[in-house]
Amino acid sequence: MNSKALRYRLSKKRPDEIIGSKAGFTLAELLVAMGIMAIVVTAIVSLFTSLNRVYTTQGVAAGVQQVTRAGIDIMTRKIRMAGFNPLDVGNIGIVQADPDRIRFSFDYDGDGTIATNGDEDIAYLLNENNQLIQQKNGKSTSNESLVDNVTDLTFRYLDADDLDTNDRDAIRTVEVSLTVEEPAGRDKVLSRTYSTRVICRNLSL
Repeated sequence: MNSKALRYRLSKKRPDEIIGSKAGFTLAELLVAMGIMAIVVTAIVSLFTSLNRVYTTQGVAAGVQQVTRAGIDIMTRKIRMAGFNPLDVGNIGIVQADPDRIRFSFDYDGDGTIATNGDEDIAYLLNENNQLIQQKNGKSTSNESLVDNVTDLTFRYLDADDLDTNDRDAIRTVEVSLTVEEPAGRDKVLSRTYSTRVICRNLSL
């Protein structure tokens, strides 16, 4: 058969006879494609989960750090006022100095007395519910929760030579350390500790 006759014969075939052998996918090809798709989807889901976990952890870490620092800042501002006594009246200063509790007074309005509403007699302590508590006038009924999930609250007292002291009259500096924990998902817990040193200048007057 010459080439002209072959071309004529091919031209007479139906379209489905010409392309039929090339149409569709075999079962093996479909299985391979599905396998590749499964691998790609699994990788995408794994990446998304990992990124979401990192985002959540970082968010919790930032929140814990912010809360811890806020608690320290509140205590620092008040403790710095300890012993403020413009009229030089007696019994104003550090009232209680324990490793886990501090109580102090100051004559904020300068009237020569400690206000009975408790705004000039403050204590900080950790209660049984792991809360940082601000207490006024030594009365538990005045307890105000400042920070939750506190696992440690520690006070250290130093004299004028930066030596540890148990003598309330000798205290010139108070070191405060606060630790807060928060759940971060999947049984993880994030903990942050913030410490600072408060120089009580009014106590040296």
